[in-house]
Amino acid sequence: MTVDQGHLVDRVTAGSPAEAAGIKAGWRMIRIDNQIVGDIIDYKIIEADENLRLLMMDQQGIMHRKKIVKPADIPLGMHFNPPTISSLQHCRNRCIFCFIEQNPPGLRPPLYIKDDDYRLSFLYGNFITLNRLTAGEIERIIKLQLSPLYVSVQTTNPELRRIMFNSKQAERGTENLRKLVKAGIRIHAQIVLCPGYNDGIEMERTIKDLDLMGPNLLSIAVVPVGITNYRSGLQQLEQFDSHSAEKLVEQVSKMQKSFLNKRGSRFVFLADEFYNMAGLDIPGSDEYENYPQLENGVGLARQFLDELNRLNVQELDKLSTNITVTVVSGMAASFQIKQLVEVFNKINKLIVNPVFVENHCFGGQVTVSGLLTGRDLLDALEGKKLGDVVFIPKIMLNENTSLFLDNMDVSDLEKTLKVPVCSAGGPLEMINMIYEKADQLNDVKKGIK
Repeated sequence: MTVDQGHLVDRVTAGSPAEAAGIKAGWRMIRIDNQIVGDIIDYKIIEADENLRLLMMDQQGIMHRKKIVKPADIPLGMHFNPPTISSLQHCRNRCIFCFIEQNPPGLRPPLYIKDDDYRLSFLYGNFITLNRLTAGEIERIIKLQLSPLYVSVQTTNPELRRIMFNSKQAERGTENLRKLVKAGIRIHAQIVLCPGYNDGIEMERTIKDLDLMGPNLLSIAVVPVGITNYRSGLQQLEQFDSHSAEKLVEQVSKMQKSFLNKRGSRFVFLADEFYNMAGLDIPGSDEYENYPQLENGVGLARQFLDELNRLNVQELDKLSTNITVTVVSGMAASFQIKQLVEVFNKINKLIVNPVFVENHCFGGQVTVSGLLTGRDLLDALEGKKLGDVVFIPKIMLNENTSLFLDNMDVSDLEKTLKVPVCSAGGPLEMINMIYEKADQLNDVKKGIK
């Protein structure tokens, strides 16, 4: 398929201008305003116009001309395969910490793709290494001010970078980072912490080096290395335990205080997992400074707890009927879920039971809810008394679908468990869904169809 034969539309957003124009998934975008679109960045620039003329081709090869008039700030609503439109930039590092290299078999095919693409970093917050960024790509990023970018740094020590990225070009990543920051590109950085490699003094050195790059280096997230049962052909790595996690929290807390005085920002933030491992309280919301690295698992627990604290059960209406629900999560979120259960069980006519699921797919050392598969849930829930409905976190499902990591659909889980399964983004959404479910059950009891 050549460029002239178009770019595959993988999905069309419901209610979008593209859907209203009759464009469907499986069609190909040939041209917009008589221009061949080079990649997703070009597409994003073009789609900002208010009046657009599209040439599309359907699955039968029939051409369709579409004129779309829309507000400038409303996207067309087309999503492509690949998401970059042009060829995806694949990662050529063989990092000792790479999670994708440790994926078990049987997951959705896209989960085995390793990208290192600045376009996905700018548009979707994917972390990139910058190790193989070309001069032309740097020039384009600076010219278009594609900012902020999300950069996986790990270390600024040249020799250690070569080891951790397993690449002779690893040193270029730091050089490219300095060029971008100097040219005004804002950066959110990540350090995947591997005990015995880039922790301790090495971590402090990296954080200090990043601080010296100036105010365009906006934040640093420190996250624990993930290790699965399928780690093969990679260096042996240790994991954090409660003692080492507690020491890390103490070390970073001292640095945060120093940066707060110097920068007016704590600058470096720890993933929620470290506090859970150490058995320490999650910091207050003010300590996350508008959550610059929320998608990296930094502050999700605090947002969950704050949302739960805003829920005044005394002011809630009485449930229309008795209802029992099961709330499912990974082991890492057990403290937050126990808090939720304690609050929800104060509501009259409501019984909430938690189930904490061990990850058999990746291995028990992987404890976050977002990496649980449908099979994991089925193994943990089958045969249990689950009540009237099962709640799972939305992060268990692929965005805009009802698919788990292993391609199991929520409907398949429901058929086996013979209980409705609902996904919720937090306590407030969950309690609203509980009230709706109670009303449905009450209607059934009254014989209302």
